[in-house]
Amino acid sequence: MSPKPITPAAFDAAVQDAIAGVKPKRQDTASGRFYEIEPGLSVPSVTHVLSCIGKPALITWAANTERALVIDAAADLYLDIAKTPAMSRPAYIATLTGRIGKQKAHQKELAKAAEIGTQAHGLVEWNIRRALGQKVGPEPRVLDAAQWAFMAFQDWAGSVGLKPLAIEQTVFSRTHGFAGTMDLLAEVNGVTTLVDFKTSKGIYAEAHLQTTAYRVAMNEMGHGPVTAAMIVRLPKLETDPAFEVQESPSIEDLLPTFLAVLQLWKWWFAAEQASKAAWKAKKDAEAA
Repeated sequence: MSPKPITPAAFDAAVQDAIAGVKPKRQDTASGRFYEIEPGLSVPSVTHVLSCIGKPALITWAANTERALVIDAAADLYLDIAKTPAMSRPAYIATLTGRIGKQKAHQKELAKAAEIGTQAHGLVEWNIRRALGQKVGPEPRVLDAAQWAFMAFQDWAGSVGLKPLAIEQTVFSRTHGFAGTMDLLAEVNGVTTLVDFKTSKGIYAEAHLQTTAYRVAMNEMGHGPVTAAMIVRLPKLETDPAFEVQESPSIEDLLPTFLAVLQLWKWWFAAEQASKAAWKAKKDAEAA
């Protein structure tokens, strides 16, 4: 079930009426990820908001990945049937389609990458919680790629004298109407810093908008002042030699851009809800 529809006009008014002290409840829905900060009022997650930013490179990668899969499948099928009676065109297409499968190649790769990233984050979290003296269960078992990422985290943590303060905390802004779960708040070289871990092949610009939103939320909630933030990329391959770090620009520099993306998301979400409602009404009318 989708959260309560939020129009841009109603959104800002509803946020001002939010009840203080309510712990946000995460909602993973078909319409995206939301957090309920008040009974009946759901605000978008920061990552959901940032999904409005186009990623042309991702489209190219997805197309190339699918192209490579089809070429390999066609070549393998050709070798398998080379010494057999010729197949008709429809039979060949049907056989090739079956070998390719319904799931797109890039979806498989993204799922595999997501699993590695989740495992790496989980192992980092387990070790930090243990360092904070929190109760933890058995150490997570992870793939070699995730273990490699964790080893990079250990190298980085040792190089900055890391002193964890809080991990995996939900933060939200009633002023602007968004929420999310930050990775880590820690002293990094003696400076209180919000840290966001990535296991992607590179650090992309929108990651700094994410740390900006989290800093704004933490400061609004009274957990600040948190002014420093950084992205720490943890490699997953032995050919990717070491961690990569980028410090995020100041809140003042990036907040206007994040709020512009948030405004775009509000417009998009309201339009999507209206479109779905119109489609449902049409189907209901046809069925009546």
